[in-house]
Amino acid sequence: MKRYFGSKSALRTFLRKHHQQSKADTKSKILISARHVFATHGYGGATLDLVAQEAGMTKGAVYWHFSSKSDLFLALCEQSLSKLLNELPNQAHQVMTSVNPLKALELLLESEFDSCEAGSGERPLLFFEFVANSREPEIREKLAEAFSRLFLGTSDVMKELQRKGFIIETIDPHALSIALHSLINGVVLMWLLAPDQVDFKMLSKEISTILWHGIRPNTSIE
Repeated sequence: MKRYFGSKSALRTFLRKHHQQSKADTKSKILISARHVFATHGYGGATLDLVAQEAGMTKGAVYWHFSSKSDLFLALCEQSLSKLLNELPNQAHQVMTSVNPLKALELLLESEFDSCEAGSGERPLLFFEFVANSREPEIREKLAEAFSRLFLGTSDVMKELQRKGFIIETIDPHALSIALHSLINGVVLMWLLAPDQVDFKMLSKEISTILWHGIRPNTSIE
């Protein structure tokens, strides 16, 4: 061992990092499996046994990381919304600095909507499963916190775009952030209810046109 690690201290450091990485990988695998289980069976029908089975683990391994079904459910919600918020600044920057911002916005919306169709609509089904179960006090409180961070974070992105002159200053950034998420989620909900009536490609074009002509600071820009 000394030949490879040099000292007991180095060995302990290596083992600690390896253990932490292993725990992180296990937790990620559980969350991936839980996403599928909750989207497929709903919150009421999902169990930690099903999550463990999907992940190829024991139920005890799942309990090691999450104390209950609601704990796992809320962790999944937090992960989903955090990912959305983390990606937003870069997406907004790419759109606004594009040679053709209107087309870039259209393609971004199209990409977002297309991702909803992947896995038989698993992603939007999971999202609306979050909302549908917000009547439970603990879940409602945590969802309110998570969505508040999403709206406030999006509002900060809108403020920065205003500061750089990409969005007109007369629009309230917080109201815009809520309107954007509501519009996109509303379209996805309609698709879940009546998929034959919702053309994502056509809607991406129309919505991007409406948004761009409403927020752009210079009406001479196309």
